[in-house]
Amino acid sequence: MVKEEPPSTSKDFQELQRRVSLLIAAVQSNSKVVAFMKSPVGQYLDRHPFLTLTLLVFAAVSAVPVGCFLLLVVLTSLAAFLGVILLEDYG
Repeated sequence: MVKEEPPSTSKDFQELQRRVSLLIAAVQSNSKVVAFMKSPVGQYLDRHPFLTLTLLVFAAVSAVPVGCFLLLVVLTSLAAFLGVILLEDYG
């Protein structure tokens, strides 16, 4: 027996598809995106989609460790600053 999807699922999917296409159109019509795509780097990345995807994934994945490192730097600096303040008070 084949189950038919309710009609609302089809309408939801069409609405989602319409929203995604509007979002893509808005991004592609952005002046900064257009200027980048006209540059030599943008044209090169347009011709090499696998490299573009690799760079995008690398940037997204490397942002987490870099953010953790910067948070560690800030917290260490804050702890050192508070330590100096407290030691000066008792010294």
